[in-house]
Amino acid sequence: MHHALLLAALAASPVQAQDDSAAVTDDEVGETIVVARKLEEELKDVPTSISVVTKEDIEDGGLQTIRDASDAIPNLRITEFTSRRLSFPFVRGIGSGQGDPSVITYIDGVPQFGSGGLNLPLLDVERVEFLRGPQGTLFGRNALGGLIHVITQRPAAEPTYGASLTGGNFNAQEYRIFTSGPVGDSGAGLSLAFMNSMREGYTDNLFSGDDVDDRNGSFGRAQALFRPDADSEVRVTFFGETARDGGFALSELNGLEANPHTINQDFQGVSERDLLAPSVTWQRFGDLELTSISAYHTSDILETSDFDFSPVDGVRRTTEEDQSYFYQEVRVNTPERDGEVRWLAGVSGFLSDSERSAENDIRPGGGGAFGPVGIARDAGDFDDYGIGVFGQVTVPVNDRVDVTGGLRYDYESKEADLASTFSGFPVSMGDFDESFDEVLPSASATYRHDEELTLYGLAARGFKAGGFNLNAPAGLIEFDPERNWLYEIGARRSLYDGRLGISTALYYIDWEDMQLSQFDPTTGGYVQNVGESDSKGVEIEVDVQVTDQFEVFTAFGYSDTEFDEFIDPFGLDASGNDLPFAPETTWNVGGQFTAELDDEGSRFYLRGDLTHVGEFFYDAGNREDESFALVNFRSGVRMGRWGLDVSLRNAFDEEYEPVAFPILDPTNPTVPIFFGESGAPRTLLVTLSGTL
Repeated sequence: MHHALLLAALAASPVQAQDDSAAVTDDEVGETIVVARKLEEELKDVPTSISVVTKEDIEDGGLQTIRDASDAIPNLRITEFTSRRLSFPFVRGIGSGQGDPSVITYIDGVPQFGSGGLNLPLLDVERVEFLRGPQGTLFGRNALGGLIHVITQRPAAEPTYGASLTGGNFNAQEYRIFTSGPVGDSGAGLSLAFMNSMREGYTDNLFSGDDVDDRNGSFGRAQALFRPDADSEVRVTFFGETARDGGFALSELNGLEANPHTINQDFQGVSERDLLAPSVTWQRFGDLELTSISAYHTSDILETSDFDFSPVDGVRRTTEEDQSYFYQEVRVNTPERDGEVRWLAGVSGFLSDSERSAENDIRPGGGGAFGPVGIARDAGDFDDYGIGVFGQVTVPVNDRVDVTGGLRYDYESKEADLASTFSGFPVSMGDFDESFDEVLPSASATYRHDEELTLYGLAARGFKAGGFNLNAPAGLIEFDPERNWLYEIGARRSLYDGRLGISTALYYIDWEDMQLSQFDPTTGGYVQNVGESDSKGVEIEVDVQVTDQFEVFTAFGYSDTEFDEFIDPFGLDASGNDLPFAPETTWNVGGQFTAELDDEGSRFYLRGDLTHVGEFFYDAGNREDESFALVNFRSGVRMGRWGLDVSLRNAFDEEYEPVAFPILDPTNPTVPIFFGESGAPRTLLVTLSGTL
């Protein structure tokens, strides 16, 4: 099954509880249970645009990251640089490339506040829920454009051990091992999963003859499940990563289009990341259900790069970031009972501390064009804390109509201690502090015409706090909050005993003080408010179980975005232009044939899909655009405890540049030069797996 629309079915977890990571399925109706609103609900009853990628999709599609899973989600585009942390989702035109994300990622109910929380491997994952539109009423900060919720696999009811070995072109290698099962007879469980992956770079450096953007990293996830008594559960989870990758593969866009996957730079940098993230979820069940989530997250980032993007020894840049935060949420809710009012109320808070620095080493070849030879360094300590109080109530008006209202109050305080030096001598310094608060209402109604047709309407407020840039052009260190309103209507339809599922949505988004990512050749990336904007569009998802062996799935998104008023950094009036990284159309179509080989569950499958990303622009000036289409194939055989799978991604080796940004041309300050990276080339992977 594919997006888990109305016909999707998930295998029920053998150790099941009503928490943010639980998933159960009523096999009679083939309905998936999701936690999109922090409560277990049938997907068809959730009054918002949501798509679900299941464990079966992940395995059969060979999906390795959230980026892979996002290809089939309408009006969602994730832009990625070669650096693992620089992965930015844009939903219906809403997103960010600098600062806090506008589309936040959650893992088992825990927010990933840092910019690197999205690009993590799908290891030991049960499903991924993609929510489009503001989710601030329940989730608070950084959910202005939507939310991506990763639900991990719970410990198995029976002892299970497994491993897989993958090899492919570009000398790709990946090793995975896992174990999962019960501990004793009390319902406790334990699971461990670990992977190590590496490959050569996709991009060659003409200057050195070496490849640039290689990958080498390890990732692990552990989970322990305890049942102190019959009415409570404690779940302890942990994941960690260490990555030692090659540097950025950035090059001037025109040259990159003529000679893809090449750069010509005298200095090759590195991209390194270390993550550590434990969490504890405690739940108590009864007439009132109580949930407590406690989490800690720490990350260390180091990136170096050739900042003049040329063979001239001009500027080398070093970026470092150390961040840690603590998150706590406590909420209470009523269990689901047919025909009764259901409500939840809670409070959440966080403490965040980060140290960031950006250093430009201006070399002899850069003197004059970039300033005097020396080291220009910007450093800052950023302290942030916030608290949110939220509630939601769903009232059944009658057997067919439910009305839901929600409200949240968010308060956030930010402080920044900034200093700029040149070769050790102070240039400027400053202390900044600001607080932000907002009331975030939402209202929705759901109408169930019958078991096969559900209609909904939704209005929701989105909010993202302002903040401070590490450095920016004069007068742009501080930026204001961003706000929006979403209005949406949608329908979900199931036909032919669940063999055909259709989901549609129409939406309009109006927002003010959009926070737009900009780039300056001296200061690097920064955030700037750009006034009012709007977005409107349509989304359609269809799954068809044509026969017992053959399934067809498709998704289509149309988005019309526009700046109402904005003068870009190069002096161009961008009013009426499209928002950057907001494709006019996104669509995906594919199918899977599955043949049972025996009565023991052995099977063969063949899967293929085409993903098309329509015209989108890299900047507010709409000067450079891109569109592309990618074809993927995967096939495999599963026999007993063994499996053999073959994946071919970007099968026709499409050349495209999914990400680029403009910088100032000293010879013509009104016309920028664009620098970007080539998209991943054709990759072939073969995986052998086994379980005990």
